[in-house]
Amino acid sequence: MDDKERSMPEICWNEGLCVGVAAIDDQHRNLTATINELYQAYAAGRDKAVIERIVCALSDYVAAHFGLEEALMAQSDYPDAEAHKAEHREFLDKTMDFILASVEGREELSVEVLDFLTDWWLKHISGTDMRLAGHLKARGVVW
Repeated sequence: MDDKERSMPEICWNEGLCVGVAAIDDQHRNLTATINELYQAYAAGRDKAVIERIVCALSDYVAAHFGLEEALMAQSDYPDAEAHKAEHREFLDKTMDFILASVEGREELSVEVLDFLTDWWLKHISGTDMRLAGHLKARGVVW
């Protein structure tokens, strides 16, 4: 069975993924939809140009989302800001490495890349972002 024949689960958005900060939750929903779009394109065997478009859009949106979170961290004097930002950098570095390798023809989208993306995303929301949201709510910095 090749990678594309495997059943790849999409992320099922549910209220348990909401952190309780509307701006962050809205962006998380949109990012989750884009990750699911990438899964669907891969599973359907869409061509490289379609996959690259989705990956680039995802990368751009993630960078903007991380920027929002980091601005909120600075505004609220978040004590774990450096560790949170380090997670953001790690994700962006890995994503950019993949995009570069894909454009250069050294790597194609795979189940392993999709699994990394999904696992990282779900762990980040349910752990790191939940802690940030708790801090923001305690400081009254919610919008």
